[in-house]
Amino acid sequence: MARGRSCPALDLKGNPMDFFALADTPIEEIYQAIGQWIANAIPEEWLSATAHAEIEEGDNGLTYGTYVPVAAPDSRRDFGAGAEIYLAFDELRRRLRKPGHAPWIKAQFTLQRDGHFDLDFVYPDAKPGNER
Repeated sequence: MARGRSCPALDLKGNPMDFFALADTPIEEIYQAIGQWIANAIPEEWLSATAHAEIEEGDNGLTYGTYVPVAAPDSRRDFGAGAEIYLAFDELRRRLRKPGHAPWIKAQFTLQRDGHFDLDFVYPDAKPGNER
C-alpha cells in the first residue's frame, strides 16, 4: 500500500461541491468535498470515518464507507458512500495516474472528526503477467 497524504483539517461545515463539475475543480477542493460527503452521510456522532474505493478500468468499481461511532468506540458501522464519492475517487484516479504506470486500484480516505484526513492507495502487482 502506498501511503497517501495527511493533510490539514478540512472545514466540514460547508456544502459540498456539485459533483458534476469535478474535472474543473482544484484537487484540494475534491478532498474537501469527499470529507463533506462522508460527514453528511453519517447519521450520528462519530470519531473517524473511512470511504473506500475499488476501481478498475472501464468504469467498473464500488465505494463503501465505515465509521466509528462516539457511542460505541470499539465498533464499526457502515454508511452509504453515494455516487458523488465514487465520481470524486474516479477523478482523483484519473489525475494521479502517471504515464507508463498502472493507476491505483484501491483507495481509502480516512477522516477524523477534527477534519484531518489520510489518503492511501493500493496499486496492482507490477510482476510480469499481472498488470491490469
